Amino acid sequence: MSKSVNLTTGKAKPVKESKSISQRIVSTIAGISCIILLPLLLINLVIIVKGSLSPNEIPTVFGYAPMAVITDSMNTGEDESIKAGDLVITKKTDADKLKVGDIIMFKNNRSAIIHRIADYDSKSNTFTTKGDANNTEDLDPVQKENIIGKYVGRVPKAGEIILFSKTPLGMLICIGLPLLLLLGYDFVAKHSRRHEDKIA
Repeated sequence: MSKSVNLTTGKAKPVKESKSISQRIVSTIAGISCIILLPLLLINLVIIVKGSLSPNEIPTVFGYAPMAVITDSMNTGEDESIKAGDLVITKKTDADKLKVGDIIMFKNNRSAIIHRIADYDSKSNTFTTKGDANNTEDLDPVQKENIIGKYVGRVPKAGEIILFSKTPLGMLICIGLPLLLLLGYDFVAKHSRRHEDKIA
């Protein structure tokens, strides 16, 4: 810590050269929050805007499509099975590389369904699908052009968030909350700088 001279008293006073520990912690937390929230804000905006412009289409972000599961057709009772209320993520993939046993999301009229491939018909170039918890295969074969993506993972019980985000209140919160947090970070950063200037 260096010293400066008070011109009125001639006495030396300490000059703070670095941030206090508390200021560093606040700045670090705020910075990390900002880094996390910016992508989330952009993703929310893309999903909401795409969903509003094309309500019959599944919105995707960089080829990934989230979907809220509303039935238990894939719920076999096992811990890793897909259950109603889960949020599933699928990734756009080359339909020619899919095989029996893969779980896919596909369009069926105005609905999106996530089932497992049970068979492939090379003559019609279509897939037969089946829900893991269903006793019978799906009646309608799946055309390759109707495949949205291949299943890559799920977030248990997070599907309600997607459904909620499509409501007016949900849109307000999904966009407004990240913006408020980002504004809060900006306020903390400016307050911290003013505090340092006063100390110096």
